[in-house]
Amino acid sequence: MIFLGSSRITAAFLLAGGFFLAATAQGQTNIAILQKADALVGERKYASAFQVLQKYDPRNERPAVVLQKEDIALRYNVGHSQYRRFAFKDVQLTDNLENFRSPDSTYTMTTFPLGRALRVLKTRYPNDYKLDRGLGDYYFAVQQCNCAETSKEEDDLFPLIIKYYDVAHEHGYGDYSSYYAQGYSYQRLGMFQESVAPFLRSIELRKNYPEAHLNLAFVYLELKQFEKAKEQAQLAVEFFPDEQHKSDANFLLQTIEQRLQGKETATPAKPAATPQKSKKAVRKRVI
Repeated sequence: MIFLGSSRITAAFLLAGGFFLAATAQGQTNIAILQKADALVGERKYASAFQVLQKYDPRNERPAVVLQKEDIALRYNVGHSQYRRFAFKDVQLTDNLENFRSPDSTYTMTTFPLGRALRVLKTRYPNDYKLDRGLGDYYFAVQQCNCAETSKEEDDLFPLIIKYYDVAHEHGYGDYSSYYAQGYSYQRLGMFQESVAPFLRSIELRKNYPEAHLNLAFVYLELKQFEKAKEQAQLAVEFFPDEQHKSDANFLLQTIEQRLQGKETATPAKPAATPQKSKKAVRKRVI
């Protein structure tokens, strides 16, 4: 048996204590930075918020910071280049951000290779399941905009979306938007039965979410469950706030009613997903 002298024991305790204090201080700094960025986002100072995070973690080495960068980048950018560089703007509380997203506008771009940053961190921190949520959000955003990951076909993206959301959901990092995106991915792959459960979970988490009702109506129609399809289409008509989407949902409802009456035998094409950036899927927020 080996005994350590009191001075060596003291040194060991001091060293361990030093590591603990350093980790605690680092954690407190992380929280303070994230809170500062959140406050700036609340004031709609998106460029300032992103710069706070970028200055603190320029190499994208801190998962919590990178995930908050992702949230700002996907929800509040006014321009981007293949999700590798982003432009942001501080705006007034009453401004419509869409007015600043004109292709004729010129902004300074900030380098933030989002997909690569998330993949590197997931390799480094395999047990950080919030990163799986971030990757699911990223690949769904890519599929929706068709503006990045040009080496991947659309049908390559859907399995990635499903995979990363599966892990995130298993560990409690899901919300109505992530379940919707997963259901939509199954739907687009023609896996209609598999899409039902995530669509229903999305609706359970947000009962008035019209996109989930609309796409679930399409799925039930494909599965020839016409009464269920009719119910979901009616809810989509009720919950869509704008006339264009109400009209689309009404058209689907009429198609379903015709099928119920035996007047229509053709199956409709799969729908395109309704863009859903209202922001923070969000883990945190919806994306």
